[in-house]
Order: sequence, then structure tokens, then C-alpha cells
Amino acid sequence: MKTDITTFQRSFREAREAADLGQPVLVTSGDAQYIFMRRFANTNPFAGLEDVFGAVSLGTSTLTRREKIRARLAKNRRR
Repeated sequence: MKTDITTFQRSFREAREAADLGQPVLVTSGDAQYIFMRRFANTNPFAGLEDVFGAVSLGTSTLTRREKIRARLAKNRRR
């Protein structure tokens, strides 16, 4: 469904019904385009990507910030 912003605002009920049926609504305003569509709230946008990202946790460090900075600077000087 294609519509302009004014018609979209006036006929929001019809646009929502179309979105509920799975049809995206393309709203144009000047040179910008917006898509109005239904999205389920309980879906995970990263589903299926667990193997790509994995779970990483950093261990605790006993070094102070000053010591960390000095260690990095010393490491960079050795390069």
C-alpha cells in the first residue's frame, strides 16, 4: 500500500489493518519514504546468530587504570 503522509494520518485504521495482514505501508513525505509494518514484540532480532557472536566475558583485573595505561604505552613502545 502506498500513501502520502496526510492520507496516512487520516486513514490510519486502514493502514494498520493492511500492516496486520502482512502488507507493508509505504508512506511518502516530500523526498523521504517511511515504511509502516507490523513487528512482533517478542521476536529476537539476533535469532540464529548465536554462533557468530558467542558469549564473551572479560575477567576481573587487579590493575588500576594508571597501571593499565602504562602497560599499554609500554607495549606500544616495544613495537
